[in-house]
Amino acid sequence: MRKFLLLLLMGLCSVISVAQAAEATRPLEPINRTSPRDTYQSFLAAVQRLEHDYAAYVADKSNAQVPQLRRDLQRIRNVMDLENLPPATRAKIGNAATGYLYDILARLPPLDPASIPGPAEDGTLDEQKLPSRWTVPGTDIQIARVSDGPYAGEYRFTPESIQHLREYYFSIVDQPVLNPRIYPLMHRTQINATGPLIPDALVLSLPESLTGTYYFDAPLWKILAVVIVILSALLIAALWAVTAVRLSRRASLAGRRWWQLTIPLVILALFSFSEWFIVVQINPAGLFATSESIFVSVVSYLTWAWAAWRFIYFIVDAIISSPRIPENSYDAHLLRLIARIASLGTVCIILINGANEIGIPALGLVAGLGVGGFALALASQSTIENLFGGLSLFADRPFRVGESIKFGDQTAKVERIGPRSSRLRARNGTLCTVPNADLARMHIVNYSMRSQCYMDQHIFLRGDSQPDAVRLLLERLRALLLAEPLLEQDKGWPTVRIIGTRDGHIELWVRANVLTSEYDVFLEIQERILLSLLDMLRELDLKLGRPLDAAAVDMPPASPQGIEAAPTQKTW
Repeated sequence: MRKFLLLLLMGLCSVISVAQAAEATRPLEPINRTSPRDTYQSFLAAVQRLEHDYAAYVADKSNAQVPQLRRDLQRIRNVMDLENLPPATRAKIGNAATGYLYDILARLPPLDPASIPGPAEDGTLDEQKLPSRWTVPGTDIQIARVSDGPYAGEYRFTPESIQHLREYYFSIVDQPVLNPRIYPLMHRTQINATGPLIPDALVLSLPESLTGTYYFDAPLWKILAVVIVILSALLIAALWAVTAVRLSRRASLAGRRWWQLTIPLVILALFSFSEWFIVVQINPAGLFATSESIFVSVVSYLTWAWAAWRFIYFIVDAIISSPRIPENSYDAHLLRLIARIASLGTVCIILINGANEIGIPALGLVAGLGVGGFALALASQSTIENLFGGLSLFADRPFRVGESIKFGDQTAKVERIGPRSSRLRARNGTLCTVPNADLARMHIVNYSMRSQCYMDQHIFLRGDSQPDAVRLLLERLRALLLAEPLLEQDKGWPTVRIIGTRDGHIELWVRANVLTSEYDVFLEIQERILLSLLDMLRELDLKLGRPLDAAAVDMPPASPQGIEAAPTQKTW
């Protein structure tokens, strides 16, 4: 094997001058795919150009020549119909097909170009006379017109032919070469090629058990090298993950999110470098290269999704960490809800693109999600309803976290507003979890947002009370209210009036606005006023009356939590 490679290198060196001369005198011919003849001849010309460029590269390995080799391979892949393959594997499969096909054609009898359907002798092309497909004589390899897609009307080697090229290659590789080539075994040359950082002398020094043993069309040493590179990247990523987790424990919320974000970013950097080193320097080929490309694509897209998820939460928590937004404020919870929705949508988009990259059709997946999503929406109708209910609560802002509200016949303090439900703490300490859809439909009273408390008292005196005593009671009561500093002093406020006599009783109406949002303060002031009223009644020898029809008096409902605004009350 070593002797074979040495002879091969000597032969390559002998043709460098010829290759350079050809390059100077013959410009790069464009790829023509307008007929089977043009496609066939374009393929041969493009591979011959690749042979010359690779011979120059072997004579003087440098990174400057690698892009030209990649362009040569890209041009060759343009004569192959690879659209049915996953995007992540098209380059690898196309490159392998190049070596297989070139070695097969080298062992077939030379073809007269005139025998291949194409332009007439005068250069005119009658597309109506061209067949839909043409088969290379003596083989099942076909060139066919592409019927649809972006390359409709072009002639390319068919997907079926490309799929079976490896099988055809191994059945004919032992036959003599009938068409002279610089590299009689192009496929073997491909799988042994390396990048500029790996000298050929190092490869030749390896034992034959590593260079001459092939698994999945790759030398054993390349498989081991790829595995070592990937495991090294995973080990470094694991060490960094442990370090980042340890550092995040001592950081703030935004700092913790940053250290968590660095884990997928480091993985992306490591795998990007590893992929470059594997593709450009180790240069795996064949089935092993295809499997490696799929693995790297899966890891890359999963890591990108992870990084996008962490990045969105990092941005949101960095905003929340600013002094203008309290940790448990309404805006903080709104931003976290937006982060959940945005991160979920971003991850879905990245994963769908990744699925398309490795061969799972994204459009079919989206269509399946549409049909399955309809069924899922029916099954999770309440969950979706609660999600939109939470969005409506964030949009309308009827209450904020930490505020006291009344919903239905219950009162509680808001502790959390989630995407599906809200957590409310009742005055007795119990925790209520209420679906957002139910809260959005309820009449909600926000006690924490009130600017004042309203005192409304109806007092009934006996009908035989002395008018002078009643007048004096009104004067003293008005003076008491005016002396209270937290009562609104405005036109008509506070109010103490006789509003009527019914059922033989005198009805007094006492109204006042207490300038406080704290209900406990309001109750304290109201209690002080009512106790003073009882003292006045005792001094003036006035008696409270009892309505003859007690049912006619509207009694206010009791408040077990005791945080409601004072309803209309009647006293007798």
